[in-house]
Amino acid sequence: MPNRKKAIINADDFGMTPGVTAGILYAHQFGIVTSTTAMVNRPFAKESLALATNYPNLGIGLHFVLDSGKPVSHRVPSLVDQTGQFLSGDSLMKSAKKADIKAELLVQLELLMQWHPNVTHIDSHHHMHLHLPDALEAVLEVAETYKLPIRSFTENHWQSTDSTDNLYYDFYGTENVNLSYIESILVNLEEGASEIMCHPAFLDPWLTAGSSYTEIRMKELEILTNYRLKEIIHEHSIELVHFGGIHNEYR
Repeated sequence: MPNRKKAIINADDFGMTPGVTAGILYAHQFGIVTSTTAMVNRPFAKESLALATNYPNLGIGLHFVLDSGKPVSHRVPSLVDQTGQFLSGDSLMKSAKKADIKAELLVQLELLMQWHPNVTHIDSHHHMHLHLPDALEAVLEVAETYKLPIRSFTENHWQSTDSTDNLYYDFYGTENVNLSYIESILVNLEEGASEIMCHPAFLDPWLTAGSSYTEIRMKELEILTNYRLKEIIHEHSIELVHFGGIHNEYR
C-alpha cells in the first residue's frame, strides 16, 4: 500500500546567485530539501545546473520568471520596458499578452531541458502564474503539453494538470522561519502529496544587491539541515519525494 503522506521540500530560486545555488545543494545533501526550481534567465543558471548533475536525487523544475531581470526570448514586447528588462507589478499586469507569456515560458522551459533534461515540474517567481490569469492559462497549456505538474495552492485543482494536494507556502519571513514552525507543519502534515516551499541560501554579494530576502535565507538553511526534522519525518512515516514522485494512485 502506498505511503499516505508524501512531502516535497522545494527550494525556489536555483541559479539566482552562486550563494543561492550552493545553499540549496547543501540543504539537499545535508538536510531535507528534495526539489528545486531554476531561474534560467540568470547569469549563473547554466553553471548551477551543471553542478546539480552531482545530485541525481534532487528534482529540478522550472522557476518561470516574468518580472525580474531580462527575458530569454528576444521578442516579447508586452513583457519588457524600454531597456529590455521585465516589467513588474501593475505595469506588467496591464501590459502582458498571453502570446508573449507563453512564448517566454516555452523558451525558458526548452533552455532548462537543454541544460537539464529531466525537468520535474513548473512553478513561477513570485507566484506569477497564480496572480496573472493569462500566465496561468499559458502555464496550464504548456504543462499539459509536456505532462509536467505545476505548483498549486490547495484550493486550486485543474483536471488536465497534475499537482500536489497541499501547498505549505508560509515557511517564509522573520515570523515563521523557525524550527518549531516547520516542525508543526511536518507533525500535522495532511495525507496525500504536499509541497513545502522554502528559500535557503548562503549569502553573497549578488544576493544582497539584488534581493530584499537575504539574511533570513541563511536561517532557513540552518533549520532545513537540523537533524530533528529528519527524526520527525521518520517518526511520522513521511516519504520525502520530488515532483517526479507524485502520481494519482497516491492521492
